[in-house]
Amino acid sequence: MTDLWTYLKETTRPIVLYGTGNGADKIISRLASDGTDSKIAGIFASPGFVRDRSFHGIKVRSYEEVRDQNRNMIVLLCFGSSLPEVMNFVDKVASENELYAPAVPVYGDDVFDAAYFERHMDEINAARELMADELSLLTFDNTISYYLTGDIKLLAACETREEEEYGLTKLPSDAVYVDLGAYTGDTVAGYRSVFPSISRVIAVEPDAKNFRKLSENVKDATLINALISDTCGTAQINLGKGRGVHEQDKGTYIDSVTVDSILSGARADLIKYDVEGNEYKALTGSSRTIKQYGPVLHVACYHRSEDIYRLPLLIHDIRPDYRFYLRHRKHLINWDTQFIIK
Repeated sequence: MTDLWTYLKETTRPIVLYGTGNGADKIISRLASDGTDSKIAGIFASPGFVRDRSFHGIKVRSYEEVRDQNRNMIVLLCFGSSLPEVMNFVDKVASENELYAPAVPVYGDDVFDAAYFERHMDEINAARELMADELSLLTFDNTISYYLTGDIKLLAACETREEEEYGLTKLPSDAVYVDLGAYTGDTVAGYRSVFPSISRVIAVEPDAKNFRKLSENVKDATLINALISDTCGTAQINLGKGRGVHEQDKGTYIDSVTVDSILSGARADLIKYDVEGNEYKALTGSSRTIKQYGPVLHVACYHRSEDIYRLPLLIHDIRPDYRFYLRHRKHLINWDTQFIIK
């Protein structure tokens, strides 16, 4: 297919959505802009999440109800998950129907369709040239193909385990770890467990509620309640969204800081960037540290359509001697995809 959206415009088969929420909102919006939303014949939820409710004026039903009413339907998966029971149910649905997971970005409005690919082909090819091994190339190519087609089998074909991913990182005996997007401390605990040589932790979390839990869960660390960005000052964030706390044009004001300002010229050995679409700004605000010390970088690259190519190109401009490894952990859709850069 040229891309999934063109395929959906041309089909005469009924389209059914699996899931509700922000992802479904964005998929319906794109279908509407293409004049394809009239083909939506139903919405279903996972077992246990049906209840008596509607979404966009359509009653949410069980999979069996929708399947029985819409033979030969195309199913669009509208959410991501790593829960085994959910993934098993998706496998069941996919075994009985033609299923796709449209790649709508978590943040931003640019959908990675064929026209988007054509506009950014030179940048995409330049980023691809930076991949350091065959698995990185496979993961890069399959991710791009997934963005265009919505075929989740492409992502399953390049899955790796956490152990393999962490094995790419070597740290000194007194390592300094900077956790950007620390949430309630789960990643600090995880990294300390995997890398016992970490001797100092600096953890940044913007949401006040998350930060209180972070303070309870993480000891012997420098904890900073601020938004990580490319400038020091103030910014606006949303609240009450768990991990999905991100910078936006309206919301609660909060201090913004940069990695360079936090470290004040001191070294870092490992920096993890998972900051809900602010990765580009966070990396820009780390340029002095990256140039001077060359820390290992773990960079989430799935929040925005452009992250897969724009982030490695930025880092390469800052420090051309880095090597780029791209890895995808087992997950429905492309979440849990990150660069390991060293």
